[in-house]
Amino acid sequence: MYDNLIALIRDSASPMTPAPTPPLPPDYEALVYPGRRSAPIPGIRAVIFDLYGTLFISAAGDIGVVDSGSMQSNLDSLASLLGGDHTGEELQNYFRTSVLKIHEELFAKTLYPEVRVEKIWAGFLRTKVRKQRAADGFAMSPEELALRYELAVNPVYLMPGAGETIRALKDAGLVLGLISNAQFFTPLLFNALLGASPADLGFNQGISIYSYEAGEAKPSPVLFALARARLTALGIAPEAALYVGNDMLNDVYAASSSGFKTLLFAGDDRSLRLRKETAFIRNARPTRVIRRLADIPALCGVSSP
Repeated sequence: MYDNLIALIRDSASPMTPAPTPPLPPDYEALVYPGRRSAPIPGIRAVIFDLYGTLFISAAGDIGVVDSGSMQSNLDSLASLLGGDHTGEELQNYFRTSVLKIHEELFAKTLYPEVRVEKIWAGFLRTKVRKQRAADGFAMSPEELALRYELAVNPVYLMPGAGETIRALKDAGLVLGLISNAQFFTPLLFNALLGASPADLGFNQGISIYSYEAGEAKPSPVLFALARARLTALGIAPEAALYVGNDMLNDVYAASSSGFKTLLFAGDDRSLRLRKETAFIRNARPTRVIRRLADIPALCGVSSP
């Protein structure tokens, strides 16, 4: 269904390497694996991953916009595809204004609202582009424009060790899951950069929970409660599930509040979020800290990839 979008991701992907992280605060360094606490975490039966900034290097460190002048040329190039006098700045302003408006409307229902970006860009095409270009056969879909915009402002690439780690955990019989702030194109990253869909790679579809489908964004407890209920239905207690992410609020605090064990991924300075300014999570700590995805199997008592 999305073969053209998968090809677009693949063709747009340029190699990126993780940005080295500086030394962590001492209380975090004490949790780094391998180190003083190098024994495996006992009883793990499921491993659930964050995506942006964890399995995938993300220029923004998360799904969304990089506030950097280096992205402006990408936006201007995208604007030129739309024809007329559109500019990259216009696209960025339209998107941000639309997201803020939708969030304001949804705050009455949830503290953590999520948008559907293809609907936002459908409005842009309908009101600002197609009327101007109907005569010349312009046919870009809202889905394609949404993906092109995301790739322009937030380039992504596979995190080192991601594929090998996923395979090792799958081969060991662990249940795999995903909980991520995401849009419809996010699962396509697996097809484009790992050559297979999440399901084909071994991710349990019932525990593959995306914010755009739930209408809630991390750190909403709704996402983690849903995963907890589905794990329970599989006979897996929350303390037997390990959640891996790069953000102390969105990942570690949110997952541990639902009873999961947690790994803070501190392997890329772009995405590492310690959230020192967030007072109510100040005492939260992950079960372990890792700098390499390849350490996850050993922490689960599985042979390393």
